[in-house]
Amino acid sequence: MATTIIIPRKDWKPKDVVKGMEHPGKSVKRVAGGWIHDLCASRKVICLCTSCTHKFNPGRLGYIREKDFPVVQAKCDGCNTFDSRATAYFFEETYYQVRSTPAERRRNTEKSLLNLKREGTLSLGQTIRKG
Repeated sequence: MATTIIIPRKDWKPKDVVKGMEHPGKSVKRVAGGWIHDLCASRKVICLCTSCTHKFNPGRLGYIREKDFPVVQAKCDGCNTFDSRATAYFFEETYYQVRSTPAERRRNTEKSLLNLKREGTLSLGQTIRKG
């Protein structure tokens, strides 16, 4: 049995840890469309720059675009360039499990106000400060 010697690196910085967790993206020999379809098959978030957005059809693959936050800062999955105004596309099934829409938040607020009125802790003339 061979022995393994592990020499720990002592100068880890938070920047190095985050960089180590980041996926390098598609390889140089890989076609961008195939790489994006592989990401879609694994239901990952797709980030595309403004020049690659028109090449992607999100509805055909079951993806939707974030409407509350239309712009993200990310590396484009198509051309591997960092863009401060990239567009994020989310898989539709996981998006609705994780993210709430403004209509859902409004409906939940109205339900909680009705419950408070029913319990008597909130009088009909009392207003709630939005903050």
